[in-house]
Amino acid sequence: MFQRELSQTLIELIASVQPPPDSGLVVTEAEVDLPLETGVATRGNDLIFLGSVPHSRWQAGFLPPVTMARIHVVSDNDEQTF
Repeated sequence: MFQRELSQTLIELIASVQPPPDSGLVVTEAEVDLPLETGVATRGNDLIFLGSVPHSRWQAGFLPPVTMARIHVVSDNDEQTF
């Protein structure tokens, strides 16, 4: 079963947090609850954490367990968004 690296999933999640176009709003903080299928793998001698959105919203005995992640991100600069 293919799973993405957790770091890539989180980077894309944070990059997707955008205010509506032409709204004049600036996002400086976000909190997201996200269901994730997680796992661990090795690449050579490196330990890789895996995490992606679930394959399905239905529970089945053959799918990986789903973990609810709460992600809270705050910009460290008032003039810069994330």
